[in-house]
Parts: sequence; C-alpha cells; structure tokens
Amino acid sequence: MPFEQKYSDETREKSLARVLERREAEPGNRAIIRETASEFEVGEQSLRGWIRAHERSIAPTPAPDDEVEKELDATSDDDVAAPTATATPRRGRPPGSGSAATAERVAELEAEVAKLRRDREALKGAMAVLLAD
Repeated sequence: MPFEQKYSDETREKSLARVLERREAEPGNRAIIRETASEFEVGEQSLRGWIRAHERSIAPTPAPDDEVEKELDATSDDDVAAPTATATPRRGRPPGSGSAATAERVAELEAEVAKLRRDREALKGAMAVLLAD
C-alpha cells in the first residue's frame, strides 16, 4: 500500500515559498517557520523537512576538477572578518543580559551572510559566463 501524503503539493509549495519570502524580508526573525506552519496548518517539522529538501536541491554540487569553484572557495574565507577580542564569553554572564543587543547583532549578521551568499552566486554565474567564451 503506497504512502498517503498528509499535505497537498500546493500546500507544500505555498508554505515553502512563504518561508523563503519571509526569510529574505525578515532575516533576523527566528519564528518564521513556527508562524508559517501555523498559518498553513502544517507541522513545523514537516515544513523544516521541505525547507531542507529545497536547500539541498538548489545547493551547487562542485565538479571535482572545477578550478573556478576551488578558487572561489579558497578566496571566500579571506573576506570574512575574524571575531573581535571584545566578545563577551558566555560563561559568567547573568541570564538575559544583552539579549536584545545579541538578537539585533544576530539579525545584522544573518542579513550580511544572505547578501554575501547572493553576491557569491552572482560571481559564480559571471565566472561561468566568462569561462564559457
């Protein structure tokens, strides 16, 4: 007997699209999955699974002899700033101290990471075009 799907393909597609759209618009919001799951009346774990599957499907798979990919991977770490020595260690801090500032900083960093990933993908595409000529 075949497995019966609990959610329709349309529900999966719409809820996944909403999560991706909201992640782009609200990079610091950590409640997007919970809120979207509630909105579409789907399970949070189901939605997380669909997101993981989508991310795996769009993730580039580098060819072993792809020199451009190796070069981009080698240089991408050089552009990332090292953490500063002024960061407060977790141990010894009272619970809840600086949580608003931490959440704001996490949101800023998530937005920056998203922008860098988009820029990297654009550069990969440009390199592919240049190398194809």
